[in-house]
Amino acid sequence: MVLIDVVFLAVLVVVVVVGWQAWLGRASRQWPAAEAAARWEDAHEAVGGRTRVVVRKVARLPSGESRVIGESVIDEIPDGAPDWHERFSAARQVAYDRAIDLNGPSLAG
Repeated sequence: MVLIDVVFLAVLVVVVVVGWQAWLGRASRQWPAAEAAARWEDAHEAVGGRTRVVVRKVARLPSGESRVIGESVIDEIPDGAPDWHERFSAARQVAYDRAIDLNGPSLAG
């Protein structure tokens, strides 16, 4: 009877460990498909006293986790620039338009 309990416990431990490893490895198997389906997005961020306006190629998993796999800087605007708002608005429009263009169908066919 004790031997049956030990064998059952060992099998249960193996099943739990294998299941846990499979669950942890699931995201790594999803990244290739997520990267193939990645989309370009416009974005902006404050970095070291400057505002960066960028276009990023972002891959997303169904879990919500994301990776930036490409980036292009449209403009870097010093925070104290007198024309900050005008430059920021113009750069955001360029980034938005570029993301649309990059996500569109290829002209090469």
